[in-house]
Amino acid sequence: MSAELVEQNAMDTGKKHLASLDSLRGIGLILIFGDHFIYPVPYIEFGWIALWTFFVLSGYLITEGLLKMRTLPLGQYFGRFYLKRAFRILPAFFVFFPIAVALYFIFPRWLAFGSSLSHYWINIATFTFNQYQLRAIAAGGFWFAHLWSLSVEEQFYVIWPWLIFFLPMKWLKKVVPAWIILAPVLRLILPSLYGVGQARAHIFADSSLLCQADAFAMGGCVAIFRARLPHLSKKLLWIMTIAVIAIGLVNYLAGASAAGSYWRTLGLPTQFFGQFNYQYVWGYSVINVWAAALILACLQGTAPAILNFPPLVFVGRISYGAYLFHGPLLGIYFYYLRPIDAFSVRGLVIFLIWFANVIVVSWLSFRFIEVWFLRFKNTLGGKQRAPIQAEPSPELPPVKRPVHE
Repeated sequence: MSAELVEQNAMDTGKKHLASLDSLRGIGLILIFGDHFIYPVPYIEFGWIALWTFFVLSGYLITEGLLKMRTLPLGQYFGRFYLKRAFRILPAFFVFFPIAVALYFIFPRWLAFGSSLSHYWINIATFTFNQYQLRAIAAGGFWFAHLWSLSVEEQFYVIWPWLIFFLPMKWLKKVVPAWIILAPVLRLILPSLYGVGQARAHIFADSSLLCQADAFAMGGCVAIFRARLPHLSKKLLWIMTIAVIAIGLVNYLAGASAAGSYWRTLGLPTQFFGQFNYQYVWGYSVINVWAAALILACLQGTAPAILNFPPLVFVGRISYGAYLFHGPLLGIYFYYLRPIDAFSVRGLVIFLIWFANVIVVSWLSFRFIEVWFLRFKNTLGGKQRAPIQAEPSPELPPVKRPVHE
């Protein structure tokens, strides 16, 4: 079954998709599944890098779509963008949220890490949950904790269209790259300005849009400068990948004995390991550059062949539902089957069943909820005067590292 047939099957939403970008989502989702299963030692300790890959991919897709709409009148430009985002994000979310609330009340409070929904439901409803988690890390437990990243994504949607529409292109070419430099500086200084201690600086850097704006800006630069960027050969991409792995290994060997934490490529910014060498300041930047190079390779047709693998394309297409429901499903499994030794035969079987359940639920969400609104979304503005090309595939809101960390 070819990637072209995947794009023309029953999951068709009336829009042409780039299979390699969908596969990139699929691989990222698998990394996240491995990283989230299961406390205290998950299968894949470095799955967190998928989160920042999704940020960069989102920056590219949104910027690319907005640049194509700049010729529209103000009302049509903003109306079309926000209606499309609403049709993409809200339908599945409106199904997920009452289910998650029901699970919160049905199951013991410790699965929500003892947090009270009354304290943060308004943050979830207004997509400001990341701000609440600055004060209470992992609030919401299995049911809601991952929604911090959807909040960051929605806040990006609020700010970015205004910059793209009102700034002349010559200014965009200066402002967007400037954020790539500014965000690491903000990760370094903002925690102290907000009274956040050094031990929690990485948490602030994790959850603040200002501190993670360089990921979105990196993707935006791919969209803005795409025609001028050099052709990225497969050899160069592999060299960059090896360099990222080497940096991670050097960083681990230099600091693991002092920190005593599990190995994570570039070091996941945990309270034990993230402070070493200020990884929460520069580690994200390294991953952002690598992710942008990988996206560019997809656009130029030089990405690894595995990124045209139909099962990965399929997983990438249904990834939004997997993002929403994987945490609650894991919470149910964790409650009924605990304790779970991830590295036992029983643990592996549980992982595979949980993985399969998430895929089934995600497909049901896509097939019976999302696809109908996606088709309608893709018809918006079909008779407008400005010739608008097809918007890229909807991006996956990124996923937080395991809630039980």
